[in-house]
Amino acid sequence: MPRGVFALGEHHEKQIYSRVPTQAAASADWQANAKAELAAAEAQLSLLERQSPTSAGAAQTLAALKQRVQEDRYRLAHDVAPLSPNLLNGWAETSQFVGAATKTFIPLLVVILVGDMVAGEMTQGTIKLLVVRPVRRRTLLLGKWLVSVASSAALSFLLCFAFLGVALAIDGPQGAMQPEWLNVYVRFFTQPGALQSTPVVLYDHAVVWPMWQAFVLQSALVAGAMMAVASIAFTCSVLFPSAMVSTSAAMGSIIIGFVVAAMARGQSWVKLLFTTHLSLYGDLAGGTAFTVGSPVTLAQGVAILLAWTVVLLAAAFLRFGRQDILNA
Repeated sequence: MPRGVFALGEHHEKQIYSRVPTQAAASADWQANAKAELAAAEAQLSLLERQSPTSAGAAQTLAALKQRVQEDRYRLAHDVAPLSPNLLNGWAETSQFVGAATKTFIPLLVVILVGDMVAGEMTQGTIKLLVVRPVRRRTLLLGKWLVSVASSAALSFLLCFAFLGVALAIDGPQGAMQPEWLNVYVRFFTQPGALQSTPVVLYDHAVVWPMWQAFVLQSALVAGAMMAVASIAFTCSVLFPSAMVSTSAAMGSIIIGFVVAAMARGQSWVKLLFTTHLSLYGDLAGGTAFTVGSPVTLAQGVAILLAWTVVLLAAAFLRFGRQDILNA
């Protein structure tokens, strides 16, 4: 279903762009223009870097110059011309769609996959046949958890590339070498009299990758985040003996987490919710910071997901080890 909706959207967008008159992807002397822009931007940047920006406007100007310099250097070093305005970039479109799907479709698919891993056997009574065998309960549960996280990671990773295949089949393969910024930091400036702080994207420590490499990294981060979702669904499957109840509880926790994070935007404790970091690529590229209204890093996101995973798995193993399964 998600792939069908994505394919329909890609096809509709391509139909719209196909009506735009064709323009040259870049002039024949785009490299000369890029070199001239780079020289001018570097000269202006050297002047502004001597002053520390104290306002959002000054910080935005400085950030725009740094972005321009990094992009021109990347394009000249890798001989990557800008795409024509009427050409769709399937790599960028897929990256945006995967970022949205990480907060909607993919976690719910993982919950459906893992929600009855233990609760289903509890309902059917087949778990008793495993418990009576000379195998420690913790070993049995560890094996089921490993199967859960491995299958969830594989499903998520392959699903990302399925979306990419649809986009490239419709839009074409162009755009793989276009620049993508990673390790972006977002700083929030508080203006006098303003009700909300102003976010400014900073490129001091940013790196530029080709879009195809960035997409592979994004898919890997999606798989890692879905391992945390699988652990949450697995814990619910252990705590609730009914497969329907455990699946509903896992889905409910994800949905409520997203709602609370959206309602409490700007609060520092929002970063402690696991749903805030399901898009680890957003933590790395700066998108999550705009969502929660405060700076977020990839290291923070990974640490919070690991903390939730460890705590919930500890509860699952404690519950499973003490539960009277044979007389249930």
